[in-house]
Amino acid sequence: MDLKTAENKLRVFLLDDMMKDEVEEASNDDQLDLDSLDQTELRVFLEEEFSVKGLGSENMDKPMTTIAEILAVIVGATDKVAESA
Repeated sequence: MDLKTAENKLRVFLLDDMMKDEVEEASNDDQLDLDSLDQTELRVFLEEEFSVKGLGSENMDKPMTTIAEILAVIVGATDKVAESA
């Protein structure tokens, strides 16, 4: 999956499922207002949609706050999947 497709899926999720209207106008480096419940929902989405592993509660000390940070996690996970294939 290319980066633009991943970004589009992420933005649709943030807008539609999490109702984060600020995402519509946000650049990839703008800070998002994601509380701990939002972080949990985001991690579940990443695991289900992009097969991102290792995002359990023990990793909650470093919240993802920008689209760029979230995309970096997605790219890292998809690279690992591609390497193991």
